[in-house]
Amino acid sequence: MSQAIEQGLIEARAGRDLSCFDLYSIDQLSLADIDLIYDLARLFRKAKTEKLSLNKGCSLVHAFFENSTRTLASFDLSAKNLSMDTSSVSGNSSVKKGESFLDTAQTLDSYNLKAITIRSAEAGVAEMLSRHVRASVINAGDGWHEHPTQALLDGLTMLDHSKSKTLQGKTICFVGDIVHSRVFGSLVRLLKKLKATIRVAGPLTLMPAYVEKFGVTVYTNVEEALAGADIVYALRVQEERGANGFIPTLREYSKMFGISRKRLDLAAKDAILMHPGPVRRDVDVHSALVSVDEQSQILQQVENGMAVRKAVLWLLCNRMDNKVKEMTRL
Repeated sequence: MSQAIEQGLIEARAGRDLSCFDLYSIDQLSLADIDLIYDLARLFRKAKTEKLSLNKGCSLVHAFFENSTRTLASFDLSAKNLSMDTSSVSGNSSVKKGESFLDTAQTLDSYNLKAITIRSAEAGVAEMLSRHVRASVINAGDGWHEHPTQALLDGLTMLDHSKSKTLQGKTICFVGDIVHSRVFGSLVRLLKKLKATIRVAGPLTLMPAYVEKFGVTVYTNVEEALAGADIVYALRVQEERGANGFIPTLREYSKMFGISRKRLDLAAKDAILMHPGPVRRDVDVHSALVSVDEQSQILQQVENGMAVRKAVLWLLCNRMDNKVKEMTRL
C-alpha cells in the first residue's frame, strides 16, 4: 500500500522543486510553488497516517522557543510519517543560558540536519538563521510577523471549499486581534496571490497601522463586515502579547466582535467558519459553532495542516534537482 502511495506522489511531483530552499515567508513562494504544495498535500491527505519512506534518513529538529500544541505536534507527526528522525529543543535550551539563536542553530546544523523548524517571539529570526545554516529553515511562527505553513493549510481549506484554483470573487472576512496575528501576516500575503477580496473587522486598537496598504477594507462594525462574506476567519485576542490592554474586557469584546450564530448567518449562505486555534470559546467564537456546526472547518484545518507540512518537508528535504543551498557562516 505504502509503495503505491509513494509512487503516486513521485509521479504527481514530476521532478518539480520549490523555488526556495527555506520557508520563512509566503513572499518566497510563486504561484507554481503553491500549486505544487497543494497538489502533493491533497495526496498526502488521502494517505492519512500511512507510514512512508520518502524522507528516510533525514533528520529534523524543532527549535520552539514559544509554547505550541498544534504546530509542534503537526510537524512532528508529519515528519515521522515520512520516516524522519526528530528531536526538539525549547526555551530551556542553551539560549536560556545566554547563547544566541544563531549559535544554537549552527550547533544543531552541525548534526547534518535536513531541516529546522523554529518558533520564536522575535520577528525575522527564521529568515536570519536561514542565511547561516545548511539545513532548510521552516518558520513555525515568528513574533507578530508570519506563520507560513498555517497560511498554506488555511489556503488549502479555502480552495477546497471554493472548488477552484484561485479565490477570485470570494470575500474573506477576518474578525479579531489583527495586529498581533502572525497568521494574518502570512494569510494576507497568500490571499492576495490567490486574488481574494479581504475584509478585516475588530477594535481599532487591535488593527495594524496602515493595514489598508495590504489592499484590505477595514470595518469597525462587525455586522457590516460579515455581510455576504464567503469565509469568516476568527482570530483570538492574544493576551500573552498584551492585547487585553487594548480592550475593556474579554466579555465586552465578545459582545462586540464574537462570532455568534446570528452574526454568522449574515455571511453567505454557504459560508464557512475558520479559526487557527487555540479557540477561546464564547470569546472569539460562540461554543456551539466551534466543532459541531456544519459550517465550521476548524478541525478540517488541523487535518490539512499535516498534509501541507508533509508536502513542505518532502519538497525541502529531498530536492530532485540536487541543488545545494548557499549559506554563510558567521
